[in-house]
Parts: sequence; C-alpha cells; structure tokens
Amino acid sequence: MLERVLKVVEEKKKSKFDVRSCQKLLQMLVRSRSQNALSDRVAFVNKILCGLSPLLEPDDQLYNMILSVVDKFGYDNVNSGIQKILNDKTRMKDRDLLFFLQRAQFILTLNKTLENDSDYLEKSISDLSVSTTKTIVNSAGINSTILSMIEEHGWEDMASVVKASLSYMHRVVSDNKTNLSISTLVNRADFIWKLHGYPCDFIQSSLKDFSEDFALGVQGNRNASTARLKGDATQKVFMRAICYLMDDGTDESLKRFGSWAMSTEVVLSTLLTAITTHSTELGYNVQILLRDLLNKCLVQHSTTSYSGWNNLREDNTRDPSFHIQRILKDHPNLPRMIDGDGRITLHYAAARSNYSTGMSRINSIAGAPPETIEHILKANPAGASVRDPVTGVYPFMLTAVSDTIRSVSSTYSLLLANPSLVMSGIQEADIAGSRKRKRSDSTNESSSN
Repeated sequence: MLERVLKVVEEKKKSKFDVRSCQKLLQMLVRSRSQNALSDRVAFVNKILCGLSPLLEPDDQLYNMILSVVDKFGYDNVNSGIQKILNDKTRMKDRDLLFFLQRAQFILTLNKTLENDSDYLEKSISDLSVSTTKTIVNSAGINSTILSMIEEHGWEDMASVVKASLSYMHRVVSDNKTNLSISTLVNRADFIWKLHGYPCDFIQSSLKDFSEDFALGVQGNRNASTARLKGDATQKVFMRAICYLMDDGTDESLKRFGSWAMSTEVVLSTLLTAITTHSTELGYNVQILLRDLLNKCLVQHSTTSYSGWNNLREDNTRDPSFHIQRILKDHPNLPRMIDGDGRITLHYAAARSNYSTGMSRINSIAGAPPETIEHILKANPAGASVRDPVTGVYPFMLTAVSDTIRSVSSTYSLLLANPSLVMSGIQEADIAGSRKRKRSDSTNESSSN
C-alpha cells in the first residue's frame, strides 16, 4: 500500500496536501518496514512536508508526527521540509496567538532533541510581531496554554514566548479598539498576576501596556465593567487589574478610569466596597489605594455631565462634586495623606491637567471645580499652606494660572484659608530681586575695575 502511494507522490512534480493527508503519509513512512534506501524515504518525507499547502498550518497531531519523523530519520535529514513549513510567511496571514503558541510548543520540543537550539523560535516571534492581528477570543485558553508550557519547558525557555504573547495582546488592542472585551482584559490581569513568581525583566512594560488597555476597556464597556466588579467570582481579579492601573497607569489612563469610576453613584459605591473588601488580601493598603483613586482619578472630574448622579441643588443644577463628597464621607482623612511625590489631594485638585478624552485632545484643563476644592479644603484646611513639591508653588497659585471663572473662585477660597501667603510671596519676590541686584552691582563693580 505504502509503495503504491509513494509512487503516486513521486510521479507528481508538485504535490499539495492538506493537514490530515500529510499526517497520514508521514505516519505510514514512520511505521513502514520498507526496504527502500534511507535516502529515498528521507526524500519522500521532505517532499510531503514541503507539499503541505501554504495556506494551512499544522495542528498538534501533525506537529507530533513531525517529531516522530525527526526521531526516526534524524533532524539533519528532514530539516529542509521543516524549514519549509516554519519559514513560509504565507502561513502567518490572519493567524492568532494560539497559532503562535502551537508553533512555539513544537519548536521548544524539537529543540530538546537537538545538540544546539534552532533559531526557529526567534523567527516565529519576529513573524508574530508583523503578522495580521485578529480578535483574541479564547483568552482563558491562551492563559492555560502558556502556563502549561511554562510548567513543561521551564521559565528560561519560555520567557521570550511570554513576552511576545503579552506584546501581541497589547498590539491587537492598539490596532483594533474592538479588542477591548472586559473578560479578555480581566483574564490578562489574572495571567500577569501569576507571572510574579518568575524573573520577568519585561513585566514593567507589560503592566504599562495593560493599564492603558484596561482603562480604555472599562471606559468603553461601562455596563460590563460594573457587572464584573459586582460579581463575587470576578471581583477579586478585577481588583487586581485596578491595582495594576494605580501603580503603572499614565495620567491619561488614570483619568479614563476615573471617568468610568464616577460615572454613576452605583459604580463608585461598588468600587469603594470592592477596594475596602479585597485590597488587603491582594497586598495593598486600603487607605493608600483610596488616596490614589481620589487624587489621580477623581478630583479633576465633575458629576455635572453624568446623568447617573441624581443629586440636585435648590436651583435644580447638579452638584459637580458629589462623587468627592461620597468618598470623603467614609474616608475623611484621605486629603491629609501625603503620597510618594510628597503631594496632597489639594495639589492634584488645584493643578491643571493635560490628557486625551475620546478622540479629542484637551489641553490645560483647569483644576477641579470650586465645590470639589471646597470639600477637600474643609477636610484638610492646613493643605492651603503646603507647597506643591512638584511645581514649587502654593495651591492658590496652581488655580490662579487658569483663566476660567471657576479658577477665580477657587483661588479666592484658598487665599482666604491663609491670606498671609500673599505677603510671603511678595517677600520672597523682594528677596529674589535683592539677590539679583547684588549680583548685578557686583558684576558692574568688577567691570569698572
């Protein structure tokens, strides 16, 4: 039977096989006790491997059969066929991450049989970085596959695969904003969490990429995000993602997250409950996490543009600071806490901000609404007299740089808290001017001499 099949294959100058046909033919060659010369059988093997349609990628069964062929005939005898399969760029078109992982699994297993590792893995990683991206559908399956591969091959061999996979996950979001499924993002957070026991020199960049994607995801999928935050089974994993964002997110990502966090009273209340419930067991200080949420995500937002806040004042207008009142009600000490930069909440509220929202760029946004500054100042009156270590100026000066009407109100309130700051500012200006005059006089005297 085999002889007849091989004769047919041999007579064809160009043979194209599907995955199953290729597998069956190789299986027959491996199991055959044919007396044909080794060179003839090796030639058939390479012809079969080279005959796999360039539009098809081997599955696990075919890859395993190729490993059996290597074991039977030796790698050096069949490497031309293997190279044809792994180096053909046509196979990369429209492939997803599972395709890459399947290929990496084969290469890592193959390398164990060789004296020196092949360069196939580096080549596959390079191909992945330029391949056409697709939506990540089975993110849980991807996590499971990678973790199993780490267990089988060890971290040293898998580190480059993991790094390439995380980069790919970020790239498919950058290339196509529809790849922002909350389920996929939460699974990615869970996967990163499980990498903390390994020596990852790339983990910091991966966390920054994730934070950017996560902020976009929650802002664009408010209902799905809220549902995840409420569910007992998913709340802890969602909290991990939030912790990553707080630690590694950019100003833009943090403000995107803040836009979601205070979009409705229900969302903010649910988030505050989750933080107080799970922060400690995840290794985070509850008060520090709440402080960062307040400072980095909430103070420069206003509830007036969100219909999810039903509080109305006597004149039927919305209170822009109700989300701030909500968090300070249960945690009034937050505005008195100093962060890693030496700043307090009032510095963040008074400062101007530069960040994107949606598709437009908003530059030099004035600080928080006067109502927000009023509540923060009430919680920490001494804060008005504390210089901002980042800019070197007092809070009233931070609000004064804006030319909006509301900034005038905020500046006035902050000055009322400590009017002497104006005098100290004048004195400092006089001292600086005096120093300049002395230097000038000294220079002139030297010139005359």
